[in-house]
Amino acid sequence: MHLKFSTLLLFISTAIGISDVVVAATPSPTTKCVVPHTADVDDSPAIMEVFTRCNVNSTITFKAGVEYNAWSPMKWFNLTNVKIELKGALHLPTNVTDVQAKVVATYGTATAPWFSIQGKNVDLVGDLSPKGGIIHGHGEGWWDAGIQASRIDLTLQTLASRPLMVTFNVATGTISKLKMIKPVAHGIRITGTNIVVTQHYVDAKHGSRDSSVGFPFNTDGFNVGGQNITIDGYYGNNGDDCVSILNGAKNVVARNGYCGFSSHGLSIGSLGSNGQNSQVSNILFENWVMDGAVYGARFKSWTGGNGLAANITWRNLVLRNVSTPIFITQNYYDQGKGPRPNNTAGTSTHIDNFHFENFSGYLNPSWTDGTCISDPCWNYVEGIDATQAIIFDLYNGTATNLQAKNIHVRPYRAGYDDTTVICDPATLAPGAQDTLGFKCQDGPFVATPIVS
Repeated sequence: MHLKFSTLLLFISTAIGISDVVVAATPSPTTKCVVPHTADVDDSPAIMEVFTRCNVNSTITFKAGVEYNAWSPMKWFNLTNVKIELKGALHLPTNVTDVQAKVVATYGTATAPWFSIQGKNVDLVGDLSPKGGIIHGHGEGWWDAGIQASRIDLTLQTLASRPLMVTFNVATGTISKLKMIKPVAHGIRITGTNIVVTQHYVDAKHGSRDSSVGFPFNTDGFNVGGQNITIDGYYGNNGDDCVSILNGAKNVVARNGYCGFSSHGLSIGSLGSNGQNSQVSNILFENWVMDGAVYGARFKSWTGGNGLAANITWRNLVLRNVSTPIFITQNYYDQGKGPRPNNTAGTSTHIDNFHFENFSGYLNPSWTDGTCISDPCWNYVEGIDATQAIIFDLYNGTATNLQAKNIHVRPYRAGYDDTTVICDPATLAPGAQDTLGFKCQDGPFVATPIVS
């Protein structure tokens, strides 16, 4: 896995503050079930037999030292008071066309999970040993072949039936000590409630940050659309968001993490696609190291969206070679289809009470990465030149109570006086400049007093 595992465990254990994490209590399972393995054979039928037989008040154990052949998509449904112990490893097929066919055959759609977990009081527990607690996606074959879901058009054939690794739709549960190695695309989607994640690891590093050849497109760490979710302790190298907050998310905390390689940051969205009414509230990101990321903190909603994202805070971010530390757009569009469209609906996903606090570090000399496969790039903003600490692309009058405080970042091999911002003051809501914390302009970053 090309990692010094003891170093990673030390990082996670130090960052996590485990004694402060409140983990949902699952009743002690009474039945113990061990998953069998047969060499060179698809273990999925045997795995499904165990999950069907032991779906209530059980501990289901994948044995230590065993490399299981999870060669078919699986639905682990109707679980109640179940602890899943992944002491060994699960492997997806390495044959790309085999995976594509099985995803469509199982779900009838191109975007679906390989492992779908549903139930209540469910604990998914990995293992801290180097060979335990692992899900191997074998994404390298997909990335080297250029099979990706383009950010420019998600309807393109390049979507190619790529599975996301896991959906966790559980009412009260935990995910701990799991290692996601070379996921084909998105890692874990959480749509349940009352869930705590700890000691999570992602390895989706491949190729070069600045080249599209072999780039690990869309390898998000977590997509969170659930409520009352805590992610505490994350170490990942990937080619998309470390944590992405989706429509419907509420009361989410993501803290104590490291985002490396070419992460697209700690993100809200995208929201408001096709005019959708999106609702997101009470989100906190804190204590993160962003290393080589395209973004630190990001919000993205589509042109003509609806709804509200409120009470979002990003604080205590250390930035190393980050292209844009703080980015908001309420006017996202599909660059692959031409220029930005007119907002004929005259609507936007409103944003309120966004706080950016205690950002420090330096920028990357490039404002984009290997995901730039269109002209213009999907993340191009007029005037961007890798000196911006903040880019606000707002929709007139729909962004209220925004505040940036203690922002200390500088361009690559330059001084703090060379830091700039992109912000159109005409788009600010009345009185917003008084509490913004910096001068909204297309020009130098100038911190301003916050009027209480």
